[in-house]
Amino acid sequence: MEQKKILIVEDEPIIATDIEMTLEDLGYDVVGVEDNAAEALVVIRDLQPDLVLLDINLEGDVDGVMLAQDINANFQIPFVYLTSNADNLTINRVKRTHPAGFILKPFNEKDLKSNIEIALFAEKETNKKPIDTLQEFFVKDGSSLVKIRVDQILFIKADDNYSRIYTIDKSYILSSTLKSIEGKLPSKKFMRIHRSYMVNLGFIDKIKDNTLVVEQHSLPIGRSYQELLFQRINKL
Repeated sequence: MEQKKILIVEDEPIIATDIEMTLEDLGYDVVGVEDNAAEALVVIRDLQPDLVLLDINLEGDVDGVMLAQDINANFQIPFVYLTSNADNLTINRVKRTHPAGFILKPFNEKDLKSNIEIALFAEKETNKKPIDTLQEFFVKDGSSLVKIRVDQILFIKADDNYSRIYTIDKSYILSSTLKSIEGKLPSKKFMRIHRSYMVNLGFIDKIKDNTLVVEQHSLPIGRSYQELLFQRINKL
């Protein structure tokens, strides 16, 4: 069985080392140990861990809750909080980020193991389900998070390990592959038409030869996708 990859984001070196050793004893692959949000995001982007163990108090201006918001907006990777803070203000902030777990310090190996197993199992079960109910989500736009409605997306273009989402109004860069985005959008509305393009079927204006037009954008149709595309569109 493939080892699950876990990133530790913890600003106390002794605790971080103890967690790393415990995880390795439990059979997990620790892909990084970071003490700040900026470096943690680089590891998340480059190594795509299966889970992030996330302290709330971090080095720098961005704390763990703010980092969790970035993870939700750009990566859809589950995270479990590790913290000594359980005051009402902290709990209310944490709840809004929908964590996969919450562990109070000091904790033991049993706490860590059970929370990780539950978080990974929940993520696995979620990925089994078609997400045709997704209506909207947030993406990062500069220093802001912008809500995008699924029915406003025209098409999505792959760009190496990134993707660009084109909406009716503008386009946005996501730190996600086209394949990962494809699994999260309603399959009844969206279809891959090329290894680098996925389109909202409702916005197709014209198809000619190996090209389709969406709101004045000309998109290529891959040869292997042509037959399925013609099966999906409505023709009289």
